[in-house]
Amino acid sequence: MGGAVHTPAGAGAPNDAFGLPRRFHVAGDATLPSVWEEDVPEGAGPPRHIHSSAAELFVVRSGRVLFEADGAQFEAGTGDTVLIPMGVPHAFKGLAPDGSVVLITLSPGGGDAFFRAVSDEGLSPATDMPRIAELADLYDVAFVGPPL
Repeated sequence: MGGAVHTPAGAGAPNDAFGLPRRFHVAGDATLPSVWEEDVPEGAGPPRHIHSSAAELFVVRSGRVLFEADGAQFEAGTGDTVLIPMGVPHAFKGLAPDGSVVLITLSPGGGDAFFRAVSDEGLSPATDMPRIAELADLYDVAFVGPPL
């Protein structure tokens, strides 16, 4: 690869764990961050959770997103950047009627493997949260509350 990872626009490995379509741009590990783009429909978002060994960076590419971090809520719009430090409980949900697109970076990487595992097992939050929580634990993620 010559020291670079290049994902052309519109490309990326697709994944739809939790019903949120995403495209992985960089499969991260201990030395590379995980980077993906996620479509966030109005009202959709993950449960409150904590990454115990990674920081999460969001860049809102389009739309509006409500974030909650350590109990404080705020909105972010197109072009805004939000950094959630390691160990901070957080959640988000889409606010735009036409949906939002968010570029997400998890550093250090490896978080993309969690979403792949959830998809590979065909798990749904509505029926499979105990198994999803087991998988999350393997990737240093803990669910600590409901979605926003």
